[in-house]
Amino acid sequence: SNAATAGTGSVSAGYASDYFYRGALVAEESVQAEAKYGADLSGFKASLGASTNQSIDDGVDAYIISTGVSKQLGELVDLYVGLQHFELVDGNSNLDIELGFGISTALNPSVSIFRDTDDDLYTVELGVNHQFDLEVAELCVHALYGNTDVTETTDADYWLVGAKASKSVSDNADLSLSYDYVDSDLIDN
Repeated sequence: SNAATAGTGSVSAGYASDYFYRGALVAEESVQAEAKYGADLSGFKASLGASTNQSIDDGVDAYIISTGVSKQLGELVDLYVGLQHFELVDGNSNLDIELGFGISTALNPSVSIFRDTDDDLYTVELGVNHQFDLEVAELCVHALYGNTDVTETTDADYWLVGAKASKSVSDNADLSLSYDYVDSDLIDN
């Protein structure tokens, strides 16, 4: 049967002055690349993504591969279930099961829970964002609070606030610039 319809994909490339993962500074100056694909599948939205962060100066190269399905319940609620593989080039890696919940309302609140499949470690992230349609660009302001288990007896808090401006330069291409302020128990400043 034809359970899936044609999907859509995207690719992106960019530069980051610092790259953080769950409150930890992984690399300073970096180049980044990402590819995503999504398709409708029997009433669900399936997604597949791969991204890389390659350190230019100080830090470790990292890769993330993710896949999952989402379902919209009614007009406001989105649910997501997926897998996320995070790997540092030096050999450390983890595979997480992710459960996400979002509400399409003022500030678009969301909750994501990650469980490491090898260890009994959890990460919980709470986020909000709001988009503004400016005449010259789209502006999204966002904030995120997270708590991650570093070991079975130690956890760490992290949070960020930021903004991202995006401008379409053609039907198929956008330019964006973002700025995030990050604070974490895992970094000095």
